[in-house]
Amino acid sequence: MTKLLTINQRTVTVSYKILALALAVVLVCNAMVYRIAGGFSAATTKAVTDIGKRLYLLDQASAFVYDLEGFEHKVRQVSRKLNIPAEWLMAVMHSESKFDASVSNFRGSGATGLIQFMPATARDFGITTRQLKNLSHVEQLDYVYQYLNAKQQQYRPFETLTDLYLSILYPKALGEDFCYTLYAKPSDSYRLNIGLDINGDGSVTVQDVDKYLKRKYPSAYVISKPGKTPDTDIRMISSVGGGL
Repeated sequence: MTKLLTINQRTVTVSYKILALALAVVLVCNAMVYRIAGGFSAATTKAVTDIGKRLYLLDQASAFVYDLEGFEHKVRQVSRKLNIPAEWLMAVMHSESKFDASVSNFRGSGATGLIQFMPATARDFGITTRQLKNLSHVEQLDYVYQYLNAKQQQYRPFETLTDLYLSILYPKALGEDFCYTLYAKPSDSYRLNIGLDINGDGSVTVQDVDKYLKRKYPSAYVISKPGKTPDTDIRMISSVGGGL
């Protein structure tokens, strides 16, 4: 009886040792898997976030853009090179052309394309407005980049959505105060841009342009450029109401 009891105790002791060893192996394996998975998580999470975040106004562009994926990629690429939010670029293209890359100004100015290149401006970049009309959206974005980058080099980096739009509309106004007048009655330029005269006083000022953008594109308006936070943006004002 005593001998049998001793054997059982040894058996139980050995079983505990095996169980403890197996548990240790499981814990080590789990730790290794966790660390490996953790290494992938940061990269994969960012990729999933980027994929899941739909580009601002892309649904509006779908009416004219056949290669939405290629267009979105190009817009983001151009925006990174210009160091501006992609939302700003989408907003100004929507304002100028509604994303119709072949559209010409209906008021007869001769401007054509995503950001409404004037004939003389197009020639500065070695192309005609007729040729621009025949380019795809992705191809035309190369000229959009060239133009906007040239304006940054000539004047100053774009700090706000208003800066970006002014570089297209009236580059000389970049850096001017809100009272600066771009167009006034009875000029043809004022007639072509009368929709920007927010207060109807017969002139289009920088403040008019700023108010127009804030009202029409509130989501893009409040976004700060890369490396800049809302706390350091003196124009960061909470927008009220909806928008595109």
